[in-house]
Amino acid sequence: MTKARDLANGGFGLVLVKPSSVVGGTDNGKGTVSFSAASTVSLNGVFNSTYTNYKIKMDSLYGSSSGNNILFRLRKSGSDNSDSNSYIRRGFVSSDSALSNQVETGTNFFLTQINSGSTAPAFVEFELYLPFASNQTGLNSLNFRANDNVAMTTIGRHTTVDTFDGCSFIASAGTITGTVSVYGYNK
Repeated sequence: MTKARDLANGGFGLVLVKPSSVVGGTDNGKGTVSFSAASTVSLNGVFNSTYTNYKIKMDSLYGSSSGNNILFRLRKSGSDNSDSNSYIRRGFVSSDSALSNQVETGTNFFLTQINSGSTAPAFVEFELYLPFASNQTGLNSLNFRANDNVAMTTIGRHTTVDTFDGCSFIASAGTITGTVSVYGYNK
């Protein structure tokens, strides 16, 4: 069977989700969003009752300032969530250091750090669990910063029980450039 027929017949796999609207970036018409020199990129209408869990891929990520973190925040009805109920544990490993970790709380999930002036991009891939279900939302992230060979993993949860339909990617300093795609797990 072809992929389209598999999905039409209730098959399984990842399905690219097209946002209903984008702020700070441009949708290519299929759902992949490009952004350039943006302080915040927001995707609305990407989480819904069709899918329970999602995979989000960011690539070709560059930052405009040193130590620029990319943060992730859940959205509802076109507005960023402001609850300080995100709990994460973050681990780092690089070619010249042992594993280190941090525990953080707040309104954002940490995704990765981008160093300015790097000719090598950063990449982020993460799973988002139950964002649209009236439940706690979970996150599991893995990313790689090529310019200094640092691998990072982040696990966490947002304890506010609510239905979130969108998300924002926020530069902690300066701006970010890259692409983002959201895929729903069809099961």
